Amino acid sequence: MAQYFNISGEQTQQLLAPGDNIGVNKIYLTNVQKVAKCKVDLYIEKKLKGRFYLLKGVELPIGSTLLYENVSFSNAANEFGLYIKLTDGASFTITGSIDVTGTNTDVPGSGTEFISELSAGDEIVVSGETRTISAITGDTTATVTEAWGSDLANDTSVECNPTALVDVIIN
Repeated sequence: MAQYFNISGEQTQQLLAPGDNIGVNKIYLTNVQKVAKCKVDLYIEKKLKGRFYLLKGVELPIGSTLLYENVSFSNAANEFGLYIKLTDGASFTITGSIDVTGTNTDVPGSGTEFISELSAGDEIVVSGETRTISAITGDTTATVTEAWGSDLANDTSVECNPTALVDVIIN
C-alpha cells in the first residue's frame, strides 16, 4: 500500500521508522511550490551504522516529479529508517505592493499576483516585518498567521521567502 506525505518548510523529517516493515520499491518526489525550486536529500539511517544517501542536494524544479526506482532496504525492527531533508528556494521580490493598515492579519495588495506567486507557509517581509502566509483568497488579498505590529507604509519591494513544498509517495 502506498504511503503519502506532504512535506513543507526547511526541515528534516522521518518518513519511515525502523520497524514499520514497509516494502519500498519506488519513491516519487513532486515539487508543488508555485514559484521556487527546492533541494532534496533522501537518505536511510541506522543507529551505529550511519547515514546512506539515496539522493543528496538534488534540485527539484517547479512542478517536477522525480521517480527513484529499485529502492531496496530493510525497514524491519532495528534496521533502517527513511528520512527526507528539504531546503527552501531562493527569496524573490513579489509583483506589486502591499499597504498594511492596522494591527490585523490582512495582506492588502495592489497590482500583486498572490495566487501565482505565493503559497500558504511562505514568509513575506513587509517594511521590515516578517510574517507567514496562512491563506490566499485572491491576487490582491491574503492573510498571515500573526497580526502586523502597526500601520506599515506602502511597500513596493516585498520579499518572499518561499517554503519548500514536496509531495512524497512511497510504494
